[in-house]
Amino acid sequence: MDGLTMKVALTIGALLLIGFLFLVWKFFAKVFKHVVIMLFIGAALMTFFYYRYRSLPPPASQYIGKHAYMKANGEYIGVVEAEGEDSRRGKVWIIRPVGGYPQKYSKSRVELKDKLEIKPEQTPTPTPESKPASDKPESKPASDKAHKKKKN
Repeated sequence: MDGLTMKVALTIGALLLIGFLFLVWKFFAKVFKHVVIMLFIGAALMTFFYYRYRSLPPPASQYIGKHAYMKANGEYIGVVEAEGEDSRRGKVWIIRPVGGYPQKYSKSRVELKDKLEIKPEQTPTPTPESKPASDKPESKPASDKAHKKKKN
């Protein structure tokens, strides 16, 4: 569009806007004042809530408080306290072992679970060599008993 057409279009738009506002003011003057006040109050409340909730810290990670286990052997490590970035390990979990200080573990080496899984202590199974001796006296085989009967 050339300059003259643009000026004419803007003039027609401005005249239509002025006419519309005049009609609104003429017929709805009593309501118009209240609508403008409500718009200002609404804009102020929206601004307040926007800046109030935008400045909140980001929500905590959903993984904090989960129990950590080594992927390699299933050994229990401790409870996840935070996550972070390490220059050597990359992405890491910061885990507090039972009764210790927090330590960093690579995320790729750790498995997280919701509940603590306690593995029962493995008791060694008795081998034939290590069976305890029986309290009963050993009985003789049946063939020996039959052989004694024949002698008498």
